[in-house]
Amino acid sequence: MRAGMQGKIVLLYSLLILFAMQISGVYLVKSLENYYLRNYAASQLAQGELLGSFISRYLLEEEQQDEHIASLITEFGAGMTGTEIMVLDRYGRILSGPEQRSSSLLGERVIQDDILLALAGNTVEAIRVDPDTGLRHYFLALPVKNMSTVVGMIFLKGSLEHIYLMLKEIKLILITGWLIVLGIAVVIGFLLARTITVPIREVTSKAAAMAAGDFSQKIEVRFEDEIGELGKMFNFLTARLNDTLKEISSEKNKVETIINCMSDGIVAFDKEGKFIHFNPAAQKILKRLGYSLELGLSGKPLFQKILKHEEIVKLFQEGNPLTKEIHVGDPRGEILQVHFAPFKENGALQGILLVFHDVTKERSFSLLQQEFVANVSHELRTPLTTIKNYVETLLDGAQKDPEVRGRFLQVVEKETERMVKLVRDLLVLSQIDSQGIEWAKEEADIVFLIQEVLEQIKLECRVKNITLNVCLPPEPLFVYLNKDRMRQVLLNLLDNALKYTYPGGEIGVKVCKKESSVCVSVADTGTGIPPEEVPRVFERFYRVDKTRSRHSGGTGLGLSIAKQIVEAHEGVIFLESELGKGTKIIFYLPLKKAKKHSPK
Repeated sequence: MRAGMQGKIVLLYSLLILFAMQISGVYLVKSLENYYLRNYAASQLAQGELLGSFISRYLLEEEQQDEHIASLITEFGAGMTGTEIMVLDRYGRILSGPEQRSSSLLGERVIQDDILLALAGNTVEAIRVDPDTGLRHYFLALPVKNMSTVVGMIFLKGSLEHIYLMLKEIKLILITGWLIVLGIAVVIGFLLARTITVPIREVTSKAAAMAAGDFSQKIEVRFEDEIGELGKMFNFLTARLNDTLKEISSEKNKVETIINCMSDGIVAFDKEGKFIHFNPAAQKILKRLGYSLELGLSGKPLFQKILKHEEIVKLFQEGNPLTKEIHVGDPRGEILQVHFAPFKENGALQGILLVFHDVTKERSFSLLQQEFVANVSHELRTPLTTIKNYVETLLDGAQKDPEVRGRFLQVVEKETERMVKLVRDLLVLSQIDSQGIEWAKEEADIVFLIQEVLEQIKLECRVKNITLNVCLPPEPLFVYLNKDRMRQVLLNLLDNALKYTYPGGEIGVKVCKKESSVCVSVADTGTGIPPEEVPRVFERFYRVDKTRSRHSGGTGLGLSIAKQIVEAHEGVIFLESELGKGTKIIFYLPLKKAKKHSPK
């Protein structure tokens, strides 16, 4: 391509030069030819007229003297080399001619168009080619007049070969000059083409290097002409393109990092419905749905699993966004929200982007929120209804009876205390969930703390005829904790044990050290919990025996609060139970050095 362009420039330049030289040469040769022919014709005409003036008096009928005419022709022929002269009388008879043919032609009458025209008084000139020899001759038929009467004519035939020989030599000189000039023109054209093609070749090679990914290319600007301007613009374009590609690459890396780190699955399809891109999250999600993602494969089965046939057709025809929810496996299991987002270019659909968002937790939280509101409403409605009924009874006249009034007020107080406890527990849970409080923790002996709590319930155990078995280590076990919150945990666990243990039963409290943790267990010989209910006992407002729990004043929040507090102390808590034999709750707290504060 590069050599072709240079060759084209040189060829075009050479052809222009050659064409110009050809035109000028033809014009010059033609001009010289006309010049020499005009001069020759003028010379012949002048000689013929001069000869005619000399022989006109010899052509008068009464004075014709052939000897004098022949003498004049000989004299003029000596001065007109290469010219044949014939003299004819008024009747077209040859009076004198060329020496080699004079004896045979004298007296013969010649009838030709040129002679007839000349005898009629016209001067006839012509250039003709001899068919036998191929030589060119000049013919002149000149009438000889006496006054206005034609008394004869002179016929001249001159060879033009000396003129055309001269023109041939001139042509040879011109052709030689043309070749020299053309050679010089080719060299100049080659040099001129190089000044254009070399920078273009350099631009082409630099552009090829840029296409290969090397954007550090620059062109050396040598001249301040159009080619130099092209080089400057190329360098400017290279710099701008390099900056733009760096920016695009940076943005692409950011987008890829964001997409690859997203927990939502993203899958892109082309307008034919084939996979063109997906992130790791989408690969995991679709693997759970039973799909193996591979670029170029059709996503039609995936569309058919999520959408109806008419929805698929409408999606690809109209290109409007669409959102669907699907269940993975069990209808109660994982829930995926699928967003179909078509992307277009100039109004034409180019593909579809699928975004898989796991909404299982959101739906679960929404359900828990609904249950929580329902539970709180139910827990508040029961005591409020009781208080309302008793207050209405008192207002209707029961207050006049001191015994009834006292009993009713005790019930109102009990129900009010129950609501106060419920609100207090909800406040604690709310503070823990929102991390709105900071607990002041300190290094404390948990054995001593448990002894203090046990002193508070010993009396109640004796009243209910419940045996309290305690197993504490002889040495202190220091734990980094908040005393008030940990005391609340222990009281909640012991309170539950007292509520669900029948008279004559036992409650066991054991503390021991296990590696780098303190293990605390509270066991009872109460009613126990069915196996299917064990996983839910730490849920808020959950009760195994709802009727009995509510009657005993329980809110269903004690174990949930205990779990939150233990976990806030970087511990774990779990429950073991057997229906009809009792329940055992165990929690572990880490033994470690004291810190100033630990927000939670």
